[in-house]
Amino acid sequence: MGELVEYSVREGVALVIVDNPPVNALSQPVRAGIATAIAAGIEDPQVGAIVIRAEGRTFPAGADLRDFRPDHETPSLGTLCSAIENSPKPVIAAIHGTALGGGLELALACHYRLASDDTQLGLPDVALGLVPSGGASQRLPRLVGPRVALDMLLGARPVSAEQAARLGLIDKAVHKNLERAALGTARNMIDSATGPRPSRDRAEGMADPTGYLNIVSERRTGLAGDKRIAAAKAVDLVEAALLLPFEAGLALEKVTFDDLVVSDQARGLRHLFLAERRTARGSAIGSETARRIERVGIAGSGSHALALLRGCLGAGMRVTLQDHDTEALAEVAIHVEAGLGQDVARGRLADERRAALLAAFSTASDPAAFADCELVIEAMDEGDAARRAALAGIAAATGPGIVLATTSTGIDLDALAVETGRGADLMRLLFHPPSPRSGVVEIARAQSGAGDLAATGVAFARALGKVPILPMRAGPCLSVTVFGAFIAAATHLLEEGAHLAEIDAVLRDYGFAQGPFQRLDADGLEYAPGAGRGLIAQMIARGWTGQRTGQGFYAYGPEGSPIGANPALAGLIDERRRVAGIVPRRVPVAEIEARCIDAMTNAGAALVADGVAAQPSDVDVALVLGFGFPRWRGGPMEAADRTGLLVARNRMRGWAEGRDGALWAPDPMFDDLIKNGHGFDSLNR
Repeated sequence: MGELVEYSVREGVALVIVDNPPVNALSQPVRAGIATAIAAGIEDPQVGAIVIRAEGRTFPAGADLRDFRPDHETPSLGTLCSAIENSPKPVIAAIHGTALGGGLELALACHYRLASDDTQLGLPDVALGLVPSGGASQRLPRLVGPRVALDMLLGARPVSAEQAARLGLIDKAVHKNLERAALGTARNMIDSATGPRPSRDRAEGMADPTGYLNIVSERRTGLAGDKRIAAAKAVDLVEAALLLPFEAGLALEKVTFDDLVVSDQARGLRHLFLAERRTARGSAIGSETARRIERVGIAGSGSHALALLRGCLGAGMRVTLQDHDTEALAEVAIHVEAGLGQDVARGRLADERRAALLAAFSTASDPAAFADCELVIEAMDEGDAARRAALAGIAAATGPGIVLATTSTGIDLDALAVETGRGADLMRLLFHPPSPRSGVVEIARAQSGAGDLAATGVAFARALGKVPILPMRAGPCLSVTVFGAFIAAATHLLEEGAHLAEIDAVLRDYGFAQGPFQRLDADGLEYAPGAGRGLIAQMIARGWTGQRTGQGFYAYGPEGSPIGANPALAGLIDERRRVAGIVPRRVPVAEIEARCIDAMTNAGAALVADGVAAQPSDVDVALVLGFGFPRWRGGPMEAADRTGLLVARNRMRGWAEGRDGALWAPDPMFDDLIKNGHGFDSLNR
């Protein structure tokens, strides 16, 4: 059986113990070890029941994502789960930690399930572009019904042991000593001659077939327009659990999994999952320990500062908000108190928690109030000159060791280090404009920055529930640079003759929630990358800054709803065409998509080549989490790998001969990778 799976017999109970750190992944040797142990327990006449548990911090937490492929290795997860379920002796799962994916499928195949009360159980398969492969799509609805099954499959959110017990997913949540509880349960079953209870024979969740099918139909309708193939397939499988014999449902699940696992969507989602975990690792942090951050100061009172304030309070930090405009501070305080009151009224927040959050928040008009903070963040809506002046004042009012951070993309950190004399404490925390709502934070420090700044920034980002990205050096911001190329390509196509709504529609069809011009209008054109030049600069000069002002690329009604293209925009574009000598043409849909995505990939390649981005996957994470690049495509660098670098480079060479050619002039990195038969993924750690 090997050391990955231990087998022993105690008091007539066979103990099957998985020990494959760090997360007891269900690799082929582990599956084989469990199967051998189960067979041994079945064959041993001295064994009356079997317990499956795990050492370390968790019950098996799924498979190794780097090892996903059509499951031809023996035994497959599905074969193993069937062997467990078919055992003539009762099999008990003793679950702790995070039983996710294959781990939960293993538990569902057992006849009885106990879990420590801090356990989380979930099925993240659809989030990875997959469906279960161990029978969960057929067993779970039988136990808990279609609504809960679909919530778990489509939402990918784990449920607690307490919830699982209430739903019927497990038999009992155990407060302490899970191993003893499982052993005692097994001995009791032996004494009472309690037999197996296969999940395939359960029908509690199917008591109302008509209601079952209605729920499936509602969920299918709700997925209209959802581009995730796996989501639709998961609904089909839950429907099949009711309509097909159990074995036929398992066969359908296996065929579906084998089709999906080699799909571009699944590859892209697996790539991004691993990329998120790859960021912020390596030499940028090294062995440095993060500074303690419990009290945070925020300079500013606009939307950017307010969003950051909420995040810090939610993470349990004490926050001081500072602005010289006392009226603006008073408005923020009223807004915060009202928002927390609404959360209490809606049942999202306990009143005691609301009181604690308010007690952790204070305002001040003088930067001297930051003297007892560990981190002070400039989050102003003003221009960079005002921001630099504010940071100089903050530096003068705070002592060495207090971390100073700017959220500006335009301030040179090394120059600011000289101006403030605080280079050792100075860093950039880039939350994407116009506010830190996105799931990623880019972290950079001045060249004179202390070694622990990177670790401190990473710890702070993670405390806010965001993925940290560490550029190799404080150069151009990854996400803003690449998204700026996307916007430049879109405006180029607009001037070439493509229609405004058509460009937005093509990029929505590609997978973006909003087209580029919709996104610019929603965020505000003043926050756009490259806002100081070209078409966007001329629009800003005319006051067309987006939805908030009623005019941007589109025109908006009194309540902010779009009512069509900005009627004055056509004249401005015609004038730009006349000056540049552009004859408008019909731009094919395929060219719109390819030019916009290739421009992003090319900008990302340049950042990697210049040593700003540590690896191509960091660019992918920044664009997916920061600017809404479709997650299932994996990011612009992964998308290029899927297209093929030779194809992308050759079409860019053609576009580079025209106007704005620098956008598409292929970075030399393309030639180097193509020559060696590699893709961008070969450069990821």
